[in-house]
Amino acid sequence: MRILIVCLAAALAVATTPAPARAAEAPQAAPAQPSARQLELTRRYIELSMTDQVEDSLRQMVVAMASADPTTSGLPPEDREFLIDLTADLTADMLPQMIDRMVPVYAATFTETELEALIEFFSTEMGRGILAKTVEVMPAATEAAMGVMPQIFDKMAARICQHYGCTADELQQLKREMRGEAPVARPAK
Repeated sequence: MRILIVCLAAALAVATTPAPARAAEAPQAAPAQPSARQLELTRRYIELSMTDQVEDSLRQMVVAMASADPTTSGLPPEDREFLIDLTADLTADMLPQMIDRMVPVYAATFTETELEALIEFFSTEMGRGILAKTVEVMPAATEAAMGVMPQIFDKMAARICQHYGCTADELQQLKREMRGEAPVARPAK
């Protein structure tokens, strides 16, 4: 489940690649209820930013996250591959529905002027190039970011033990469990 959530977040990140700010225009708040024009512009912006590389990028990110996720890294290779394929396929299948749900959210956030600027930028050769590179680098960037997960798990274990009062042995066991190096101990009933 964690893989799917992170994968969906990555797909959303692809759709929110920032465009260069316009120095001459001050940021304006979008109206509470997006206009039909904002909805139309938002759909165009999201479609422009969802390149053909998104599906491959999603699959690569799922693989990177599965490698760092203690709940999947210890699985037999065939089970792990099945879950990776399943997550990537289902996420790709759900992209149209994700876009439908994202449109009103972004339309309520960006003004028509901002959306027009985003579309204008991503319609240029430079905008398409930047977007392609952003999608291309995303799996490696995700993998690099996931490299700090063991440190996060160790710090989390230390804080949990500080809060609840663990022995040094319990702290080490909790760290191993959180990193997926040991099965999670279940309390006796």
